[in-house]
Amino acid sequence: MTEAVLVTGATGFIGSHLVRQLCRQGRRVHAHSRQHGDIATCRLEFDDVGHVFHLAGVSFVPDSWESPRAFYDANVLGTVNVLEFCRRRQVPLTFVSSYVYGNPRCLPIGEDHPVAAVNPYAHTKILAEDIGRSFAAWFGVRVSIVRPFNVYGPGQSERFLIPTIIRQALDPACDRIVVRDVRPRRDYIHVRDLVSLLIATSTVPNGGVYNAGTGRSVGIPELVAEINALLAAPKPLQWIDEVRRDEVLDVRADVTRARDELGWEPRIGLPEGLRETVQWMQDAAHEAC
Repeated sequence: MTEAVLVTGATGFIGSHLVRQLCRQGRRVHAHSRQHGDIATCRLEFDDVGHVFHLAGVSFVPDSWESPRAFYDANVLGTVNVLEFCRRRQVPLTFVSSYVYGNPRCLPIGEDHPVAAVNPYAHTKILAEDIGRSFAAWFGVRVSIVRPFNVYGPGQSERFLIPTIIRQALDPACDRIVVRDVRPRRDYIHVRDLVSLLIATSTVPNGGVYNAGTGRSVGIPELVAEINALLAAPKPLQWIDEVRRDEVLDVRADVTRARDELGWEPRIGLPEGLRETVQWMQDAAHEAC
């Protein structure tokens, strides 16, 4: 690919990792973030773009119950705006969707599993996917959709589960690790594995939908045990039985399609990924002192 690449949401958790990897590969990158304008309304003007990675949006699911309008603006209208750019320039698009399967009917979950909105965030992603398919059918925009399961790694906000657990594990003022609900199990994928899949979609001739996961679900007690094993002073786990609305108790991705069509597979195991994330948070805490 000789043209530049456009990345929206370039300063976010996934976006920053994607930009770094693209630059390592020698790609020229146009990095769009909030400082360049609201993704739902700003005019995107780039003449030399050969592929777009659309990551801009809002993603913290609990907030979607409090401020749903912000999610529809960013995740739906923002995707329409990016698709309009792709239509005008006739360039392919890869965008990130997630949490669209609802309560799974079977495990592992394949891409053909029915989608179901169990919260406003999921609904915005389902709508954005449908609009992407419409632009592909009506205007010939080549669209690839990547559906990551639970992403983690260095740089993730402490509002998410794994950084929350690690922060408590590292904080001398915390004598235990407290979570709301110990029941949910999730399929955790390291951000660099997700980035490698996103980049792989740039060569797909006709687009497609691809899960990003590991094929294995992990419970919170196992997560805490893995993190405790990295520390000199392990801490007990406590939960307060606060059940989140419409909680999904178990998810596990079927990643056969990405493996067969793109030659992709996750390479970073949970122990390695957690070790790297703990080290990053330790380093960040030391730099802040």
